[in-house]
Amino acid sequence: MSLALPVLKRQLCHFKHSLVVGRRAQSSLMARLYQLTSEPVSSPSSIPEPPVLPPTPSPAVPPSVSSHESSHTPKKTSKKPRQPKPTAAKKKKAPLRNLLEDSKIQTYLDHIAETSNTVTLSDIDRIRPTTHADPDTPEYEEQYNALVDRLCQSFSKKQLLLFLEILGIERRRGSSKRHCAVQIIEGSWGWPSLTEVQEKKRDWSEVQSESLPLDPRQAFLILGKDGANLHTLSRKYNVHIGFSTNPLALNIEGLRGALKTVREHVVSFKGDVVEEYHSLSSDKPIPSEMLQRISRLSGAFAESFGEGQIRISYRKNDHSSSFIAKRLMSLILCDMESIPGTILAYIPPDSPALAPVPVSLFPRSYALYPFLSSRSLPWNVHASGAFRARKVAEWIGVNLMEDVQKSGGLELGRGRVLDLEENDADIQQTLFKHLPEPSHSRNRVISASLGHILLTPPPSSHVSLIPPLQGQWPISNLLKWIRHEHVGRIFTPCLPAPILHSTPQRQRLLHRLIYEAPSISGNVHQACGVLELEMVLPDSADSSPLTSSETSLGQICRVGHQSTADLMLPNRPMDIRFSVFDSSVLPTNLWPSELQEYFRDLSLFFYNGEPNASPPITIFLDDVKYRLRSSVTVRQREADASAPHLEASIPAITEHTLDPEIDDKSSLCKITCNEPFAGEAWNTFLKGCDLLSAMRAPTKPTRNIMDADNPNITI
Repeated sequence: MSLALPVLKRQLCHFKHSLVVGRRAQSSLMARLYQLTSEPVSSPSSIPEPPVLPPTPSPAVPPSVSSHESSHTPKKTSKKPRQPKPTAAKKKKAPLRNLLEDSKIQTYLDHIAETSNTVTLSDIDRIRPTTHADPDTPEYEEQYNALVDRLCQSFSKKQLLLFLEILGIERRRGSSKRHCAVQIIEGSWGWPSLTEVQEKKRDWSEVQSESLPLDPRQAFLILGKDGANLHTLSRKYNVHIGFSTNPLALNIEGLRGALKTVREHVVSFKGDVVEEYHSLSSDKPIPSEMLQRISRLSGAFAESFGEGQIRISYRKNDHSSSFIAKRLMSLILCDMESIPGTILAYIPPDSPALAPVPVSLFPRSYALYPFLSSRSLPWNVHASGAFRARKVAEWIGVNLMEDVQKSGGLELGRGRVLDLEENDADIQQTLFKHLPEPSHSRNRVISASLGHILLTPPPSSHVSLIPPLQGQWPISNLLKWIRHEHVGRIFTPCLPAPILHSTPQRQRLLHRLIYEAPSISGNVHQACGVLELEMVLPDSADSSPLTSSETSLGQICRVGHQSTADLMLPNRPMDIRFSVFDSSVLPTNLWPSELQEYFRDLSLFFYNGEPNASPPITIFLDDVKYRLRSSVTVRQREADASAPHLEASIPAITEHTLDPEIDDKSSLCKITCNEPFAGEAWNTFLKGCDLLSAMRAPTKPTRNIMDADNPNITI
């Protein structure tokens, strides 16, 4: 209404200066102007009737105006204004309707004005979508940005901060309006972070390389046995992994996301490394090369740490590797402190006259030949090679191996048994001279194991097939060289030819523990103290659980002294190791407490499914310290070795041994003599030794193939 005033004023001025406009029009305009000026602007009440204005004198006509125009000019005579026609009853006008009040728009606008700074969760929930696209798709980024823009357009920053306070989301100082909207979308509505989604896309599309520093302990443990752990890590995360030295580091190359995962794995791996210190209780340190082998077999990193201390590092969830490392160290200490047995050599008598080639024409000579076996040397042997003394064959096509039927062998004693001083020796006396006097309370058993006696040169950086003593020599020169050079030797057991084709009769499954007591310093002729525990294991677990007072494991514990003697047989395919065990049975109630507890736990393991037990590393019996030498599972079988020329067979025992903790396997064949003082039993024992050591494996007969040029010649 206020906008119409200027327009009407301009119209009035125009008509006032116009000569064409009549008085009636002028009067109506003046009345309308009066009505508008007198009406309040803010009140929409009914408009009153316009008042009657007095006549207004008309302006004089200029001289230039024609008579025709002047004739139409209103006269100056006064004229009363037109009055409305009288009516019988004046009609009442209806009041004007306020559209704002009827539609309640004004009320709504007033409510908006009053609550312009007040918001509730329902206001923002109207904008919240029910679902969103997969974060790995491009549509998710579009939906995310559109939702952020809508929140920023619908609410002010003050309102968004109020929403964060209502939702319990911690707001950051200096946060922008867009950042507040992002906090609501991610913190309250649970949408994946767009920044993380974009970073994830970059992680799995860009290739990078990185080096992670490690120390030797961490590098060994993350490498694993033969690099198995490192290979698994590379395949799992699809990265290239390698090591670099100076400084020691783990080099990784692959996608950014894979590198991030590997980095987290390495950090977690470092936190899982546990250290343990083990005291050797020995004056002799373990060589570093042996510590490396112990680390490789056990899976724990073993290193020298001060005098008489070994630091063992392993993962905290692999405690068994620490026990295996300690057990292998105990074996090395037993080897270093044990007394080497006597070495002997047997030379058969001269060949009889019926031999195809007289021995006098070809004097006996011996040489060291490289020993190659299907199985590697024992892990505790550190040597650059192994060589066996054998007789040199001088005649092609003539078998100069000893024929025990003609020479008499060890049983008849026609040949010579020599020691390193080239003196005649007796096997039985050599075994017994280091043992205490016989007693009725102790049992003395002699056993003969078949295998090969190998001479090992000093350790070297590479393996060589060249023997340390080259050429062929008489047996006296060979024994002299062994005596002066202090050559190391080992005995590797194997199965002889007659046993390979025999049928086993009885078998038992045993668990055997062997403990050795260190010898007294300076006494090189003392027999070794041994404690042997054998338990008969069941073939299948019993269904009924055991009580604390009963057990089904048969056991026997022997304690005593053991002496060994190695007999080289260069004229035969195999050598023999003789050993005697002078022992007595130890009752169960006299066992060391550690052995009693281990036996009880092992019984529960087999019958009640309890966790497997570990044998004690060291035990004490009568104030004597014993170290664990071996803990193996043995499948023992009885077999009869026979030959075509023998009327009776020779009973033999075969043992297939397994060390499950280091996966070390071996096979052994032995014959025993329980009555060594009886002449007949001793001769039968030596006859069995001759049979098993002198016989070769049977060969397949060759087919007769006729020569095409000469039918009388067969090949």
